[in-house]
Amino acid sequence: MEAGSTGFFGLSASTLALILLITLIAVGSAYMYYRGRLTVPLPSYKSGFTGKEGFLGSTFKYITMPWYGGVATSEGFGGAAVGTGEPDCLRTSSEAAALYAMFTDASSADLTCDKLRELKQLLGKLACFKKDLVSPSYIVDSTRSQKYVTSQDIEPVAETTARCFSKTISPRDLEISFDKWNMRGMQLVKSLAASFKLCSADVDKAEGLFNALMRDVKDIARGTCLQGEPRMGGKPGPRDAHPYEPPTATELGKFTGYY
Repeated sequence: MEAGSTGFFGLSASTLALILLITLIAVGSAYMYYRGRLTVPLPSYKSGFTGKEGFLGSTFKYITMPWYGGVATSEGFGGAAVGTGEPDCLRTSSEAAALYAMFTDASSADLTCDKLRELKQLLGKLACFKKDLVSPSYIVDSTRSQKYVTSQDIEPVAETTARCFSKTISPRDLEISFDKWNMRGMQLVKSLAASFKLCSADVDKAEGLFNALMRDVKDIARGTCLQGEPRMGGKPGPRDAHPYEPPTATELGKFTGYY
């Protein structure tokens, strides 16, 4: 194209080349500026999250989209069913406290070990379960904030406590929960004993302490959960539906035909 000739929209070739160059520079600068930055707002479902305030007063957390070179973070979900914390119930049981102390007092103890943290969580959960069951208030208090762990629990322990208080849990359901607690707890005790290289006498002592804890909690649970009349859902109340047969129906014979 000759100098002075016009191209698209009446612009010369040199002008079009300049516009294209400026556009490429602007796109490249924007890419380098936003690469890896927190750019896309998403609502936060985690309680207690401190994020930036978005429009309409909503709280958002910002993530980086994968095509900008960042890593997209996942949304967090919480709720009363999975618990919000771990109250210190471990010391309320002498067996649980002694068992946990055997591993924390070891010379090679690693308090950041995942298995040790899980054992502490399980021992505290059982101790909190016992604490609620022996409480005269019959309130789901200590177990209310215990976390649900798939490897340990059949259901949230707070739900088990509530079913015990209402006398609506079956012996089979209670036995299944204790079987899973016992199986996971014994696995953790044996694995930690091998990791910390405890002697055979200490291994037997650790297993004995855990078995004693399980027997203690189980005996209390059987007395609290399985004895007594159901307080809800088991015995019909005055407002529940009851069968009714009109007096005229008593004189009718047995129906032997077909509908």
